[in-house]
Amino acid sequence: MEQQTISQDTRSLKWNEVYSLAALNVAVVISWIAYHEYQPHLIERFDLGNLTNFLIITKALVLVLVPPLAGLLADQIMKKSGKYFIVFTVGIGATAMIFMVVATIIGAGPLSNIQVALPIMIVFWLISMNLFISPANSMIEAFAPVQKLPVVMGFLFLTTELIYALEPLVVELVHFFGDTLTFVVGGVLISGTGFLFHRISSDEVIARKKELLGLPSKTLSIAGFVTIIVIGLQLGLGKALLIEFFPENIESKFTDYANYANYITFGLLGFAAVLAFFAGFMIQNMKLERVLIIAFIIQFIGIIVIVVSDTFSITMAGAILTAGAFSFINVSGLPFALKYLSVKHITYGVGIYIGSSEVVSGILEYLLR
Repeated sequence: MEQQTISQDTRSLKWNEVYSLAALNVAVVISWIAYHEYQPHLIERFDLGNLTNFLIITKALVLVLVPPLAGLLADQIMKKSGKYFIVFTVGIGATAMIFMVVATIIGAGPLSNIQVALPIMIVFWLISMNLFISPANSMIEAFAPVQKLPVVMGFLFLTTELIYALEPLVVELVHFFGDTLTFVVGGVLISGTGFLFHRISSDEVIARKKELLGLPSKTLSIAGFVTIIVIGLQLGLGKALLIEFFPENIESKFTDYANYANYITFGLLGFAAVLAFFAGFMIQNMKLERVLIIAFIIQFIGIIVIVVSDTFSITMAGAILTAGAFSFINVSGLPFALKYLSVKHITYGVGIYIGSSEVVSGILEYLLR
C-alpha cells in the first residue's frame, strides 16, 4: 500500500465484516481440532496405519504451499475478471462437500467398498481447507484503516486462540457428536460461516478492494519477500513451541507435572489470546518494526529458557515470555507484512505469510510423532 494512502486512510473499522471473518476462523479451528482428534482413530479403524507418515508429510506440505498458491490464483482472477470470491467460494464449497463424503464413508464402515477413498478424501480436505484461508484473511486490509489493523488482528487472534485454549471442551463436544455426525457438523459450520462472510462483505468493502487494486503497483523486492517469510517463520516458531514442543518438554523434564502438560499449554494459549486483544489497542499508534524487533528478542529469550532450563518455575517463565511475544507478533506481523506487498498481489503475499508460519509446526509434528 502506498504511504500517501496510509496517511489519508480515514475509513471506519467494519466490525460486522471482522465478526464474520472471526466466525469463519473459529469454524476452521474447530474443524482442525476434530480432524486431529479423529485422524488416529480413523487410521486405526480403517487399517491405514501405513499411511500415517504420508498424511503427516502431506498435511505439512499442504499447509505451507496451498495458501500462497491459492492467493496467487485469487489475485490473478481478480485482476482479469474483478471477481474476488471465486477461489474462496470454491474452497468453501469443496470443503463442505468433502466433509459430507467423509461422513458417508465413516458411516458405511471399514468393510465397505468405498473405504479406499478415505485417504484420498482426507488429502482433498486438507487442500480445500487451505484454499480459502489466504483470500479470506487478506480482506482485513479492506475492513479497516491501516492504523487499526493491529486491533483487528488482536480480535481475530483472541477468538481463534481461545478456541484452541478450550480444546478439551471442544474435544468433549466432538465425542458427544461421534465421528460421522462430527464431520457433518463440520461441513455445516464451514459452509455456513463461509456464506455469512461472503454475504456480510459490504459493497463498500468490495469497492475498497477494487480501489486498492487501482493504486500504483510496486514490485515486491527480495528484501520485502524475505521479510514476510521471516515474520511468518517467527510467528510459526512461537506457535510450534507452545503447541508442539512445550507439552513434550514438560512431560520429559518434569514428570510430576506430566499429566498437566496439555492443560498448562491451553492456559498459555488463553493468556496469549487475551493479551493479543489488548496488545492490538496498545500498538496501533506505534512503529510496528520496533514492536516486532522487541517481540523477536523476547521470544528468543523465552525459547532459550524453555530449552535449557531444568527448573519448572524458570521453564514456565520462559513459556510465558514466549506466549507474550507470540501475541505481539500475531497482532503486528501481518499488518507490517502488508506494507511490503504490491496492491495487486496482496492475497499471494498473505498466503506466503500464512504458509511460512506453518513450516516449523510441520517439522516438529513430524519429528515428535
